[in-house]
Amino acid sequence: MIAIHKEYLSLMLEAGYIYLGMQRFKEAKEVFEGVASLKPDSEIPWVALGGVSFCQGKLEEAIQTYKKALKLNPDSIYAKAYLGEALFFKGNKSEALKLLKEVDDSEPKSPVGNFSRALLDAIHKGFTPDALSQKKEVKEYYAKKQQAHA
Repeated sequence: MIAIHKEYLSLMLEAGYIYLGMQRFKEAKEVFEGVASLKPDSEIPWVALGGVSFCQGKLEEAIQTYKKALKLNPDSIYAKAYLGEALFFKGNKSEALKLLKEVDDSEPKSPVGNFSRALLDAIHKGFTPDALSQKKEVKEYYAKKQQAHA
C-alpha cells in the first residue's frame, strides 16, 4: 500500500468537494473513490461519496454509502448527520430525527452539530422535503439525464 501524508489526502478531498460544488459529479466521485482506496480504514471519503449521491438525488445510494461509512467508524458524527439528512429526504423522519439529535447532543458546537441542529429545527418547524422549491423539477432533470446515458 502507498503511504500518503494526511495533508495530501485532505487536499485531494478538497478537490473532490470543489468538483461537487461545480456539479461535476463524475469527477467528484472519482476523486473520492481514489481517496477511499488510498485510505481504506477511513469513513471520510465514504461520507463524501454519499454526498455525491445525495446531490444527484440518489437517496438510496447515499443511504447505503453512509451506512458503509458507519461500518468503518460507528461513532462517525459526519456519517450519522448526513445519513440522518438522507433518511429524512427519503421519508424516514423518525430514524433521521434520532441520528440528527445524537449528533447535536454529542457535538453541539461543531459545524456538523450546527448542521444537525439547523435541520432538526427546520423539521420541528414543519419543513418537509416536498417544501423545497423545484424538487420535482430536479428529480425530472436527473431522470432525463439517466435516460440519455442509458
